[in-house]
Amino acid sequence: MFKMENKLRPKAEQQADEHSCKLLLNCYIRELGPEKAEHMQLNPDTLTYTIAFPTSRVSVMGLLSYYSAMGEHEYLSMNCNGQAVHYRDLVRWIASEIALDPGRGAERVREFTQKVENSVANLTLYIEQASDLGIYDYITSEQSLLYGHPFHPFPKNSRGFTAQDVQRYSPELRTSFQLCYIAVRQDVYTEEWVQHADKMDLHQLLGSHEWSVSKEKLGMYRLLPVHPWQYAYVSRLDEVQPYIREEKLLLLGSAGPFAYPTSSVRTVYIPDWNCNIKLSLHMQITNMIRTNSAEQMRRTLDASSYVWQQGCFEAEPYTHIAYETGVATCKFQDEELTRLFTVAYRPIEFDAANTYVLSSLVESPLPGAPSRLVTMLCGKRDHADVVDRDKVEQWLSRYLNCSLLPLVRAAGEKGIHFEAHLQNTLVTLEQGMPVAFIVRDLEGVSVDEQLVGGWQRYEQGEIPNSKPSELLRYSREKAWARTSYYFIVNHLGSLIHVLARDMNVSEEYFWIQVRKVLEEEWARTGNVYVEHLLTADAFLAKQNLVSCLTGISQTPAYVPVGNVMKRLGSEAREIRGNRQ
Repeated sequence: MFKMENKLRPKAEQQADEHSCKLLLNCYIRELGPEKAEHMQLNPDTLTYTIAFPTSRVSVMGLLSYYSAMGEHEYLSMNCNGQAVHYRDLVRWIASEIALDPGRGAERVREFTQKVENSVANLTLYIEQASDLGIYDYITSEQSLLYGHPFHPFPKNSRGFTAQDVQRYSPELRTSFQLCYIAVRQDVYTEEWVQHADKMDLHQLLGSHEWSVSKEKLGMYRLLPVHPWQYAYVSRLDEVQPYIREEKLLLLGSAGPFAYPTSSVRTVYIPDWNCNIKLSLHMQITNMIRTNSAEQMRRTLDASSYVWQQGCFEAEPYTHIAYETGVATCKFQDEELTRLFTVAYRPIEFDAANTYVLSSLVESPLPGAPSRLVTMLCGKRDHADVVDRDKVEQWLSRYLNCSLLPLVRAAGEKGIHFEAHLQNTLVTLEQGMPVAFIVRDLEGVSVDEQLVGGWQRYEQGEIPNSKPSELLRYSREKAWARTSYYFIVNHLGSLIHVLARDMNVSEEYFWIQVRKVLEEEWARTGNVYVEHLLTADAFLAKQNLVSCLTGISQTPAYVPVGNVMKRLGSEAREIRGNRQ
């Protein structure tokens, strides 16, 4: 909590402002630190910091409540010239330090500011209405991601939703609703299912519903689920009207079981069908329009097929994949129009009563409070003790064995890499301890084209139909960069941060534990990726702030983040050398 609190401001608004200041400053320090190091001073011993913005001729300074080796610092105070800093000040000062296109610079700053403002307004609402709601199963964890990505300047931006839409459709507010349905004439409808999965038959699932269209007529159509917001949006489009007039599309309205929006907002969970459906939403969630393009869906299905054919994680009893099994859409000539209707199905095969999204477990319900994970493990205590620390170490040990190690083995043995960031991974707990790790959203899978074994077996005809599509093929370096960023920097970085912060130890305390696990794996297998994790100087992390400000979010820039494990190894060798 920052000092100099303005007593006239509502508490939730104050907390949302302070959290957004933390995000903006941490993004700025991580992303601009390599080129502006002389303007950034952070002292882990005194917990003081000063960040200069020379273009604006101001400096932000104050005290840290926690210094993070990975850059996820926690702030006790944030002042400029004796006054508490407001997020709008930071936006203005940060933008002045980043080289922008002279022609569109002012417009980009204006758009960026509006997105930050939208995110702060939403976060204020979520803190007011949902911060005291607990999580106790899969869906409540999906609907508890109040704060979002810790290294994004506006993680809760949802431009396109009105204030009423936010109340109606935000997962953070524990909402649920019926989906809408469009009947698509069979000559305009298309679907594709992976070979190893059962098809979803919506006609059968919704068979008891009384539609406004006769069953005989409906027999010539296929049903397509649509988010209610998207249903209203596509119904008004000029390009859609001819299809409606010619009865190629029948607008059926809402029906069926309730759907619960998950942490991604546009993917919904339908308990009655035991399925997630990845819907299209033509609006901004964070910084991207969330529709399902043909290329994204092709990647998704190809990845589902290839990963299943390769038997990924077959030898890992506690590691699983949530497969997308089918895609359905309309056959329009215009791909931009098609993607507005496209959906993907992802059946639920895990224990929904005891499975949680990692991103929600590592969050705190309120700024300054312990993370939900540590509260689960240790209860609501005012201080950490040795018993708590032992329990957290035991939890992390089990977790690394069903997450980190299987992921690096899949990379080393099969050339398969996952975008296993916190929001794309689930953990099943028994008595608080991990018993299963689940990776989802296979659109992010990449395959190392240099892994010789798999290609040779395909080319020799030993594994028919198992060659991954061109969309999945990456150079070894690029494929591994995705795994190292999404799991090591994004996922483990934040997980270790909250464990260390809540246990009142440095992050190095738990990175030493990770390093030992990797050293044992390397000694046993000689996995080149494990070696890289231990010896790389740095890993690359997305520059979300810079990419959003400069308009390159589709192809973001990256910045090196120092490898704590290598530094710890060097320090250990130096200590041993001194003793000798």
